[in-house]
Amino acid sequence: MIAMPPTPFHFSPSTFEPIHETPAIIGNSPGGSGSADDAYAYGGRMAMAEDERRRRRMVSNRESARRSRMRKQRQLTELWAQVVHLRGTNRRLLDDLNRAMRGCSDMCCENAQLEKEKAELSTKLERLMQAQNATTPSSSSEPRDDNSTE
Repeated sequence: MIAMPPTPFHFSPSTFEPIHETPAIIGNSPGGSGSADDAYAYGGRMAMAEDERRRRRMVSNRESARRSRMRKQRQLTELWAQVVHLRGTNRRLLDDLNRAMRGCSDMCCENAQLEKEKAELSTKLERLMQAQNATTPSSSSEPRDDNSTE
């Protein structure tokens, strides 16, 4: 049997070790050499840059979500304060309305009482005038002044 050479992408466990280099070390490789190590390092930098962008975006999104939650909480607090204020205003307005309605009712009762007294006094005056006319001779030659008081 003829031994087949390993495929170019086949790595034995003894020859393959993951690269754990920092970006500064990767950046020290000579530029323009076009070797497989350079391509791997470039791909690693791309992946690291993509991971960094993803991490920054995730942090930015978390911060944005936190600000949004805080804004909503502040709006909710302001709305509850407005509810409390409006309920208090509503209660005061209802109290004012009830007081005005009681005052109107009291005035109506007082007005009715005054109308009743007016009617009684008018009746009494009418009787007094009739009694005075009955006792006074109607053939009196002196003209009578209704506006004078005795």
